[in-house]
Amino acid sequence: MDKKNNNKNMKDLFALLLGGGDMFTQSYGSSMDFPKDDDPNWSKTVETSETKSHIIKKEVWISKDGGCRMEKFSTEIKRRVDVGRLKRQLKQAIDAEDYEKAAELRDKIKDAEK
Repeated sequence: MDKKNNNKNMKDLFALLLGGGDMFTQSYGSSMDFPKDDDPNWSKTVETSETKSHIIKKEVWISKDGGCRMEKFSTEIKRRVDVGRLKRQLKQAIDAEDYEKAAELRDKIKDAEK
C-alpha cells in the first residue's frame, strides 16, 4: 500500500474512532464512495434509532449479487425543545383550568431547561 492511500485510510480510521458524525464525508477526504440511492446494482436499507439527545442513522447497501456490503453510520443532535411554545401552552391550559395538562407541560419545561 502506498503512503498516500495509507494516509487516507488512517484519516478514515481516526474519523471513525473520534466520532462526530458521518466518517465518509468530504471533510475527512475519504476514498470511499457509496452507491447512489437509485443504483440498480445495490439495495439499500435505513435504520434509525434515538437516544435522549441524538438520532442515529445506519444505512446499509448490499450488492445485488451479495458479494459486497457497505455500511454508513451518522448521528445528529436532536433539535431543542421550543420552551416558549410549551410556556404558551401551559398558560392556555391554566386559563382553561386543565390542571392535569398544565402539570405535564410544567414537567416538560423543567426537563427542557435542565
